[in-house]
Amino acid sequence: MLQGNESGARASRKARWSVYLANSLLTLGSVLFALLVGEGIIRTVQPQDLGNWTYTRDGLTLHLPNMVQFSYKFGHEIATNSAGMRDREHDLTKPPGVRRILVLGDSFMEANQVNFEDAFASVLEQRLKEGARRPVEVINAGVSGWGTDDELTYFTRKGIKYRPDLILVAMTLHNDVSDNLREEYHEFRNGRIEQRPVTLMPWGSFAILKIKEWMASHSHIYQMVLRAKRANWVSTEARNLQSHVGGLLRRTPDDRIRTGWEMTSQLLQKLRQAADTINAPVVVMLLPLSVQVYPETAKDFLASNGLNQTDIDLFKPQEMMKAIGKSVGVSIIDVYPALRDMKAKCNCALFVRDDGHWNKLGHQIAAEEAARVLMPAVSTGAASTTGAPSR
Repeated sequence: MLQGNESGARASRKARWSVYLANSLLTLGSVLFALLVGEGIIRTVQPQDLGNWTYTRDGLTLHLPNMVQFSYKFGHEIATNSAGMRDREHDLTKPPGVRRILVLGDSFMEANQVNFEDAFASVLEQRLKEGARRPVEVINAGVSGWGTDDELTYFTRKGIKYRPDLILVAMTLHNDVSDNLREEYHEFRNGRIEQRPVTLMPWGSFAILKIKEWMASHSHIYQMVLRAKRANWVSTEARNLQSHVGGLLRRTPDDRIRTGWEMTSQLLQKLRQAADTINAPVVVMLLPLSVQVYPETAKDFLASNGLNQTDIDLFKPQEMMKAIGKSVGVSIIDVYPALRDMKAKCNCALFVRDDGHWNKLGHQIAAEEAARVLMPAVSTGAASTTGAPSR
């Protein structure tokens, strides 16, 4: 009798677990079905731009390799090569007789806003080929969000393997100093830059990050939720960046800005020293602030940051970088005069509306100015330095 009761109890528990499992699977299936339906609706009604970024275990941001996506915001495809560059394929081994330039930069060089053939790196390569009348290869290693710290780290790990003849660092003046102050791979202690010990993310955390990365690059509904979730953060970061730009322009910078400039100087020195091991000069191209190209916006900028005209020097960042270039032995290209002159000539837009990055014409003018300055380096191996910006 007792055994019969135990058998009945086991059968009852088994039945309950079967019902629980069936209900759980039904619930999971319903959720998955709803997500798939939602994904299909969003893809059809309001498609989102997907992410194409990946991360190493110690946090370096790169592009996903061999990724092809359509940008609904800008109306063209964005593709990466097998090395995760927004570029065509490049062999590690440099072809004989080719002059190779490695471009390091952030979202301006990534150039998702324009077709690849209209982006800075492509136009620069074409202009140099035409002018030097020899094979020239420009490798675009720009990744959104990079500062000098990221660029130095990428170059010493990966970029140096391409054995470039010249390294062109595109410095976005409004945020690269701020990016360096994050001290991601190098820290500033007692007035000196020191490389941080490599710290790898735990495998569990890294696996979760990779799942999020896959979702960001494949799911439109995930991107919609992510953008909504990050809206406040994006607004806060934009305000912080605008305040940082105001600090960069002050005639008398505060301690944090001075630290940022010193960090930038030492990071560039380390980059130059790394490039010296392959006998490749480093050239820094200064990407001007939009308020410099469009001085008519300066009044609103000053008002929003509580500044007076007497508080600032609109070209302080260029002056600082030219002094740094002389001190660490890197050449400087300032594309501001070329952009200013084009704007004065045609009164045409050089930036994508409501975006802040160069449009096709902006890329073209900057690339042509860089090609003009770099032509001696391509032809004879000697890079030149432009003078101070005209005002």
